[in-house]
Amino acid sequence: MLMTTVVAVALGLAPVKQDGSVQPASDNYSNTVGRYSQTVGRDGKTHLRGFNRLTAAPYDLTVDTSGHVEGVVGDWYVTFQVTDAA
Repeated sequence: MLMTTVVAVALGLAPVKQDGSVQPASDNYSNTVGRYSQTVGRDGKTHLRGFNRLTAAPYDLTVDTSGHVEGVVGDWYVTFQVTDAA
């Protein structure tokens, strides 16, 4: 799972197509997303924390082992499911 792509979707930078697919993160997304911290908790969940480079809004996302993403981006609560491409 590409975490930069997960962050780009959560920030609204990567459009999700009608079929639910997303173009994997490119250099464009990486430059816009910027730096973020990625840690894995005892529960196996990945925590992604950083700041939106466009709005300066902080974000705190959690990705569980099944691909469920939830968290806060600025004042917004986001939740979605990700799967690896077949």
